[in-house]
Amino acid sequence: MSTPRTIRILLVEDSATDALLISEALSEVVDIEHQLMRAELLSQALAQAQATRLDVVLLDLGLPDAQGIGTFRTFHRHAPDVPVLVLTGLDDMSVGLLAIQEGAQDYVLKKEIHAALLGRAIRYAIERHRVAAALAASEERFQLAVSGATAGLWDWNPQTGEMYFSPHFKEILGYEDHEMPNVAHVHQDAIHPDDVELVAANLKAHMEHKRDYNVEYRVRTKSGEFRWIQSRGQALRNASGEPYRIVGWIMDVTDRKRADEALRSSREELQRLSANIQHIREEEKTRIARELHDDLGQQLSALKMEVMFVEDGLRRAKTSASDVILHNVYALIDQLVHSVRRIAADLRPVMLDDLGLIPAIDWFVSEFAARYDVRVTKRVNANDIAFSRDSATEVFRMVQEALTNIARHSSATEATLEIVRDEPYCIVRIADNGRGAARDARPGPNSFGLLGMRERAARLGGEIRIRTAPGQGFGLTITLALATVEAKEIG
Repeated sequence: MSTPRTIRILLVEDSATDALLISEALSEVVDIEHQLMRAELLSQALAQAQATRLDVVLLDLGLPDAQGIGTFRTFHRHAPDVPVLVLTGLDDMSVGLLAIQEGAQDYVLKKEIHAALLGRAIRYAIERHRVAAALAASEERFQLAVSGATAGLWDWNPQTGEMYFSPHFKEILGYEDHEMPNVAHVHQDAIHPDDVELVAANLKAHMEHKRDYNVEYRVRTKSGEFRWIQSRGQALRNASGEPYRIVGWIMDVTDRKRADEALRSSREELQRLSANIQHIREEEKTRIARELHDDLGQQLSALKMEVMFVEDGLRRAKTSASDVILHNVYALIDQLVHSVRRIAADLRPVMLDDLGLIPAIDWFVSEFAARYDVRVTKRVNANDIAFSRDSATEVFRMVQEALTNIARHSSATEATLEIVRDEPYCIVRIADNGRGAARDARPGPNSFGLLGMRERAARLGGEIRIRTAPGQGFGLTITLALATVEAKEIG
């Protein structure tokens, strides 16, 4: 313990005899250098406490202007930062004990005062008050940290089972502060059954083997929903290394876990698609090579022979036959170009070739709804539209791009898809119930996805209109010219 070198003592005592005895006892305390002041009334003591920094007050409970426990209560209310040593008689020892319960540092019987007892009591009162003030400041800092923390704090006593949960801890689980008691089994009962062993194993490893306690698990909230939390903690150990207290925090990591899962699923889907694309590419390479060999080989050979004849004829002389030969050469070149264009035009989704546009869209919508948990309502009445192979590909790609954008950007749970014939147009509408966007936040003309859709619509003699507003979803209306959609070839 540490006591100030010179301490200021205020003696509040109306009896001159008792004051003299206490003053003489203080003079015999050799290890305390002090400055003694005296007040005979409580009002004088309060004024002295306001005017002077005091280290300790020796307070008699029987004064002309105050009696009993009320004397201490009044002084402590006006000077709470000053340690008080209560002076009592044999008949009011119970009042002295009551004063200690209300904040006094100690009490001393006036008839038993001597130097050793008084010196010890003063040193104890000053030191106890200092420790109590430091503890109060520490608790205040802790409460400020708890109230301002973004994490939920917990404090567990393994011996008693008592567990403190901060208000934000309870908030993460969906409770008000008063709704969740500070007992360990409340949190234990909220852990997902599949994660109980995981949490117990991590806690045991930390307590017995001093491994880090850092675990992610699911907890049931007040609403019955399970959410992911990350929990970290640190044990406080006694001299024998045994934990007597564990303090830690939790954070809600549900959104991160869902994002990680979506990323993992996306990567798996990308790998699957990449493998399929590679497989399709290999098939296409083989087919194209076969087509070029079988379909163009003979024409290239014939073209080579004709060119040789032309060169030979031109070397001899210009005749009317030369024009015929050149005409045949040009015809063969035209046939060659047409064959190349036919093979290139055939490089489109195998699914469209095998199924047709509407079944292919049905398949994609089913896959989309299952993968992204978005319910899609379809109104497709386009069997009487004679889509060309080109226009079928363009329409499929626009529907694919629009729905993919819904999954990526709108946070929608529902979407609608319409493809209808409305003379002289083919109308394609895609809309969702997502968050929408302000007018100035609409995708600009340089947005790659929208740019690609605009180009596809333009090739079909159409245009795209956008409808959106904050909280009212996002909608696209694609108006296509039927004459172009049903043409055999898009120019």
